[in-house]
Amino acid sequence: MTKAEDVCVVIPIYRAKMSELEELSFKRMISVFQKRAIYLISPPSIQDYTTDLAAGYENVTAEILSEDDFGSPLAFNRLSLKPSFYERFFDYDYLLICQLDVYVFKDDLDTWTSRDEDFFGAPIFEGYTKGRREFKKMGNNGGISLRSIKSCHRVLSEISFRFNKFSSLWNVERHWGWRLYRLIRDGLIFNYNVGHLKPVINEDLFWSAIIPQQFSWFTACKPEVGMYFAYDTNPRLLFEKSGCVYPMAIHAWWTYDREFVEGIIEAYDSEASTARMAAPVL
Repeated sequence: MTKAEDVCVVIPIYRAKMSELEELSFKRMISVFQKRAIYLISPPSIQDYTTDLAAGYENVTAEILSEDDFGSPLAFNRLSLKPSFYERFFDYDYLLICQLDVYVFKDDLDTWTSRDEDFFGAPIFEGYTKGRREFKKMGNNGGISLRSIKSCHRVLSEISFRFNKFSSLWNVERHWGWRLYRLIRDGLIFNYNVGHLKPVINEDLFWSAIIPQQFSWFTACKPEVGMYFAYDTNPRLLFEKSGCVYPMAIHAWWTYDREFVEGIIEAYDSEASTARMAAPVL
């Protein structure tokens, strides 16, 4: 079983000013993960801001990356497909990506790393952000995601030229329109380890749905398990499906059903239901 020092928390910082809600999320992360090593990753253009943020905490370090790794979701997608990103954290077994729109309830990381899987995240639903009630058969959201550093690095080291196989892209989707979209965009066009033709596919779908098909040893948690790890879309439905057990965190907590999410945050913080405080050992 991993120890606290075997898992690091990585928080991307994109701008030299947080919104009020981002600041609330950030302070909560710092509080909940106070026994973990926390890294604030940012571009050089806001190095002073990030360094000042980190200076207030003994366990927080500012890690300055390239300007090209920030500025858009695509830039971060491509950052997570670079072996060098994972090499920065080789001192740890797992890293937790925690975006600033994540509300963390509790630190269950040791429970999750004990499962010996390679990627954990909230379930993805059919239709993605459209609010459908059916889980995709594979795939986890990456807004808050726990990943094995060595496994991710090994995958990227073994990929030579093409990232996604046609069969993997086909199997990820159930509907013909989405299947054709994946084959054309992510199979024929943006699928190569070169220049502007590098992948644009969401990095969480790549790691949690594509890679487990292409590397039999790489595993991602099933959606029925991921809902105890975190919520993203459909928080109200996930709370029902999980038997009203609080997850470790909620991604995009003010985006989907904010009134409901604020209600369970208030209930958790006031310890209104002790029986639901800890997720079951899965």
